[in-house]
Amino acid sequence: MKNHVEIGKMERLKQHLDKYLLVYVGIAMILGLSVGFPLFKQIGTIKPFLKVLNLVIIVFMIYPMMVGLNFSELGNIPKMWKQFIFGLAIGLVYAPLLMALLIKIMPMNSYLSFGLILVFSVPCSSMAIAATGLAKGNTELSTILVTIQFILSLVVVPLWISIFGASFHVPFPMFEIIQTLIIIVAIPMLLGFATKSSIESKGGKKALSKARASLPAISLIALFTMIFLIFMEQAHLIISKWQSVLVTLAPLTLYYVITILLLTVVDILLMVKYRDHMAIVFTSVGKNEGTAMAIALAGGIGLAAVPAAIAPLIQVPLLATYLKFHWKIAGLFSKRSRHLVNEYELHEIEEES
Repeated sequence: MKNHVEIGKMERLKQHLDKYLLVYVGIAMILGLSVGFPLFKQIGTIKPFLKVLNLVIIVFMIYPMMVGLNFSELGNIPKMWKQFIFGLAIGLVYAPLLMALLIKIMPMNSYLSFGLILVFSVPCSSMAIAATGLAKGNTELSTILVTIQFILSLVVVPLWISIFGASFHVPFPMFEIIQTLIIIVAIPMLLGFATKSSIESKGGKKALSKARASLPAISLIALFTMIFLIFMEQAHLIISKWQSVLVTLAPLTLYYVITILLLTVVDILLMVKYRDHMAIVFTSVGKNEGTAMAIALAGGIGLAAVPAAIAPLIQVPLLATYLKFHWKIAGLFSKRSRHLVNEYELHEIEEES
C-alpha cells in the first residue's frame, strides 16, 4: 500500500514538472547564474568534484529513460525498414548537417557553435516514445529509433565531434569523450534493462507500467539539477558573453521550425503513414540534451554545454504545440490519402483530443 502511494506521488510530481517544465528550466538557469557569478573563483577549485557530480547526475537522468525502452521491439525492424532508415538518417545525419549550415549563415562564438552541433549529434530522448503514443503514432517505430540511436551514438557522436571540432578549432580530448559516452549510454542502458527485467519478473507488466510512469520524474529533476550546475560553473563566461549566448537561440529556433515543417511536407508528399510520421518527427526533433551536456563537460569545454541547457526553452513549446494539434495533422494526412488514415482512426484521434 505504501509503495502504491509513493508511486502515485511520483506520477503526480512528474505531471507537475511536465506542466511547469519551462518555469523550472528558467529557475535553474537564474539560480545557477546567481550562485556561480559571485563565487566563480571558488568554483574553479572544485572542478574535479563537479566533473564527477555531473556524470552521476547524467546517469540518473538517462537511466529512467532506459527502463522505459522495450528491446523486444527491435525484432520489428524488417517489417518497417524504410521508415527506420529514414528516421535514422534524419536523426543522426540530417540534424547535425542542418545545424552546421545554420551556423555558417549565422556565425557565432566557436565554443557555442560546437555546442549546437553537439546537441544535434546526440541521440533522441526516450520521451519521444511517450509523445508518439499521445499523438496516436507508431510507438514500435519510435522505440526502435530511440534504442538504435542510443547504440549508434557511441560511434556517430565521436565522428561528428572529430569533423566539427577541428573546423571550429575547439580542443577536445577524444578518449575522455568516448569514455564519457560509454558511461552515460552503456551503463544506464544495462541498468535499465536489468531493472525492467527485475520489475517485470516480480510484479508483471502492471508493475512495470507504474514504474515507467513514475521514473521520468527522476529524469526531470536530474535535468534541472544539470542545468543549474552548468549555469553555475559557466556563470562568469555566460554573463560576460551574454549577447553571444542569446544569439544561439536563433539557430535553435530555426532548426526546430524548419525540421518540423519540412518533415510534415515531405512525409505527406512521400505518402508516409501518419503514424510513422509522428514517430519520425518526435525522434528526430526531440534531442537528449543531457548527453550533449555530459560530453561537453567531460571534454572540459563547459561553454559548449550552454546550447544544450537552453534548448528545452525552444524544443518543448514547439513539440508540445505540434502534439496538441496532432488531430489536425492527422487530417492533412487523411485528406492526402484516405487509406493511410482511415475514417475510424481519424475520428478516434479527434474524439480523444
